[in-house]
Amino acid sequence: MTLSVIIPTLNAGRTFGELLQRLADQSLAPDEIIVIDSASNDGTPATARQAGCTVIGIDRADFNHGGTRNRAAEAARGDILVFMTQDAMPADEHLLDRLTAPLRDGTAVMAYARQVAREGATPPEVFTRLSNYPDRSERRTLDDVGRLGVKAFFASNVAAAYDRRAWEAAGRFDPTVIMNEDMLACARLLRAGGAVAYQASAVVVHSHHYTLAEQFRRYFDIGVFFANAGDALAGARSTGQGLRFARAQLAYLARRGRRRWLARTAVEAGLKFLGVQMGRHWRRWPRSWCRSFSLHRGFWSRR
Repeated sequence: MTLSVIIPTLNAGRTFGELLQRLADQSLAPDEIIVIDSASNDGTPATARQAGCTVIGIDRADFNHGGTRNRAAEAARGDILVFMTQDAMPADEHLLDRLTAPLRDGTAVMAYARQVAREGATPPEVFTRLSNYPDRSERRTLDDVGRLGVKAFFASNVAAAYDRRAWEAAGRFDPTVIMNEDMLACARLLRAGGAVAYQASAVVVHSHHYTLAEQFRRYFDIGVFFANAGDALAGARSTGQGLRFARAQLAYLARRGRRRWLARTAVEAGLKFLGVQMGRHWRRWPRSWCRSFSLHRGFWSRR
């Protein structure tokens, strides 16, 4: 089976060359790496070409989480498509082998990698990675929705592999959603009868440091996503998961003596809740307000 790695980029920075080298040095090497670049001005396309990647250029205004990835996939020849982000670094040389194993042996049609926080990440972000990406692998089917609710559909294109035939049959990525194209694809694949694997042994180093304003905007967009997701997520409960996460995060910080983070994290949890609720009801707000509230402001210009 042939393997294509696809990476959307925008000013990927100084570590991008290292990412491409680590991908080339994998024990299961990719047959090709496709970089779809949104008019970077820091030399990202040149770095990709020097590493032997295929580079597709698009205007920044044309970027869309689902549509951009679909466009890159049209140029790929792989039977397995691995989507990554420019800021995810393989932890070792076995990432691609371990990530794609369930697809190659036919036990899943999608798999996503474990994420561990980068060195120097904030304590709340460390907890987020530990909570969302535990050290135990799992395989999920549609039967798990009753047990897990909407978390059964959780997946991440930070590092995720798709069986191309199954992904295309399920409709590829939805180009109309503001974000979480990976979650929607996961839901569609499960509803089509496929299985999704979380591969804890396939590890990337990846984390963020959002400001409070950025967290509000990010969760506003999450609310917009859930409002627009349609039937794919129907019947999957999510009540109380955010509150349980916030409580667990605060308890984690208290246990580890990170008390100076408690107040900020509590405020952050409130802003996340407010953002999601406002995003779910985005149709109530003027379009100019939605654009101001959003982390993905280009989405509103396109609408």
